[in-house]
Amino acid sequence: MLITALIAAVISIAAGACIRAWAFAIFALLVAIGFGGVAFVDGSSTVPAIGSGIAILVLMEIGYLTGVFLSGVLRRNARLRQSNSPDSVSAASERQQS
Repeated sequence: MLITALIAAVISIAAGACIRAWAFAIFALLVAIGFGGVAFVDGSSTVPAIGSGIAILVLMEIGYLTGVFLSGVLRRNARLRQSNSPDSVSAASERQQS
């Protein structure tokens, strides 16, 4: 179960950088239903199976938000580095001199 949770978290973080929120929400819901169904079939009663599904759903959503945040920070840093590069600084100074 721990390995499954780690895999779900890693996939969610990667998805945060790649796919839209509505697409991930559908994917996470299906995975949570499947995870809860497997827990129910393995012998858990209904309440713990639903709890397992909700727990994996929460974990995936937290992972997705982490991925969105990290990709946003990386994009912002790349944009700042690009705007502060020597080429852009010299082009800006040439425009001011004209």
